[in-house]
Amino acid sequence: MKNLLSLMDMSKRDINNIIEVATQMRRIVQNNYKKGPQLIGSTVAGVWEAPSVSSTAFNLGVNYLSGSFCPVFASDDMLEQCQVFDSMGVNAVVLSCKNDRLLDVFASQSRCSVINGGTLQYDPIGVLADLMAINGRMDSLQNLTVVAVGNKDVNRINELTYCLQQYGSTLVWYLPKSDTETVRKGIVVNNAEAAFSGADAVIDIGLTPFSDMEQYYGASGGIPESLMDKARINCPLLGCRTIVDRIGVRNYSNSIASARDCCYVSVAMAVLYLVHKN
Repeated sequence: MKNLLSLMDMSKRDINNIIEVATQMRRIVQNNYKKGPQLIGSTVAGVWEAPSVSSTAFNLGVNYLSGSFCPVFASDDMLEQCQVFDSMGVNAVVLSCKNDRLLDVFASQSRCSVINGGTLQYDPIGVLADLMAINGRMDSLQNLTVVAVGNKDVNRINELTYCLQQYGSTLVWYLPKSDTETVRKGIVVNNAEAAFSGADAVIDIGLTPFSDMEQYYGASGGIPESLMDKARINCPLLGCRTIVDRIGVRNYSNSIASARDCCYVSVAMAVLYLVHKN
């Protein structure tokens, strides 16, 4: 694997391979001694618009694998910055931007490996982290119904839908009727109770600024317990650590948000290792 731009053309076997390698990498993340030899002698550069979960995960991941990391934020010309890195001999560039075309153009002409750190349309590392976290809790990705809630990180919807289909599973996205601006993708329902009914896992993709939390979640403090009760018993919840009960906001015992964070850096490490092997 030279590049990772999107998961949309990956086979189930390819997805499984990354998750399996990430599972091995997770041992390093969870170990007190966080040093593996996989990227010794390798330099990874990254270009982000601002510090993010993605930039943090790749920074940690490169260091955990004994490589060298060079991040750049808020570059005036992101393509030129990537080209400079490529000319200077880095082994890989992680690029996160709102322009998918920029990523494609750079990847088509670069000598180094290119990894999508999150663009307007795709977020392969984030989606693989979602899948790995769900797989770790459910022991399988087969024949599941996964519900997505929110209108923020919609760049995960297409890849989540595609990847889950490889396992015979389904993504259902709940959006209220009042949201007329968010572009609908895949299976979208506007009835929260119907969306949550029998769900095997729930992913909170977050809200854009000034969104009405009650419209998207059903309560002003987040997803209400009454909706989670309609899902399967002990339904895992990603992206959020709390729910709302009759008293107020409380921690949700089946939240796997922390596990997903760990999976994120593990997946970043797996992808870095696989492109390094190329």
